Amino acid sequence: MLDTYFISCDWGTTNFRLRVIDTNTLIVIEEVKTNFGIKTLYDKYKTDNDTLTQTAFFSKYLKNEIQKFSKEFQNLTIVVTGMASSNIGLQNMPYADFPFCFSGSNLNWQYLETENDLKIILISGIKDSSGMMRGEETQAIGLEQYLNNTKQGILLLPGTHSKHITFINNDFVSLKNFMTGELFEVLTTSSILANSVTSTLWDSSKIKAFEAGVLTGCKNELSANLFNVRVRDVLENANKYDNYYFLSGMLIGDELSYLKNKSSKIFLAASNPIFNMYKTALEIITNKNQLVLLDDLALKNALLIGQKKILTLHENKN
Repeated sequence: MLDTYFISCDWGTTNFRLRVIDTNTLIVIEEVKTNFGIKTLYDKYKTDNDTLTQTAFFSKYLKNEIQKFSKEFQNLTIVVTGMASSNIGLQNMPYADFPFCFSGSNLNWQYLETENDLKIILISGIKDSSGMMRGEETQAIGLEQYLNNTKQGILLLPGTHSKHITFINNDFVSLKNFMTGELFEVLTTSSILANSVTSTLWDSSKIKAFEAGVLTGCKNELSANLFNVRVRDVLENANKYDNYYFLSGMLIGDELSYLKNKSSKIFLAASNPIFNMYKTALEIITNKNQLVLLDDLALKNALLIGQKKILTLHENKN
């Protein structure tokens, strides 16, 4: 039988988040967030530590953060998702293999009891011949309620490294990785194009420039067209704020361009402003009837639902 509460840990490359969760309702009771993602803490482990093992070093940090919760919540089972299962994390675990089912039963997870008395369920990532991910597999199984009436479709999880996951008959069968977000950051900060764009918040006034970028990106000639950003700035006196979203649209258009030939349902799950940007691009590239739009709340709940599924599977094994 599941406990009344569990601790959700979402430990990414750059951020760390702990939440006490009501197991029945999935309501968040208490929360702790820091910028000590896996990479930052691993760097600290390599430079500052000379006595603890890597697992002990990470579990010490985890316990210190858990002690910020009310005392009644400090001894709960912790379900950990993300980069904590990588070779720079709490404990290195191998990726599971595609396909994996909506129930999550063939994902790879491990129960750990650490030397400092933490009870951890550590969930590993998933891979196929063309891609890999850690964390999004838990979100994917958490979105089952939206996907299970569709025989075949593609789930889009945009981000720094966007994931496109194809599913057929209640199984996730393949993955495409896109470095869209990271490439955008590099181009806008470290390339010659950086002088032709200025970062600004997304709003309706940027849609026209963004849509022009999407249409350019759809031509499948990304490298040949990237310099258009500088041409627009130097020769056409384009607004640098608009140019920022022209470049964004171009990269997102390139990412999504292969979908114009797909007839299956396409599910978009993202937070704003990325949600609105991808929605705008998809409505240009695909048939609107193909789209199923899952908002920020659906995505946030997906991680908790997925973690509860793994917690339940673990408890049922024991």
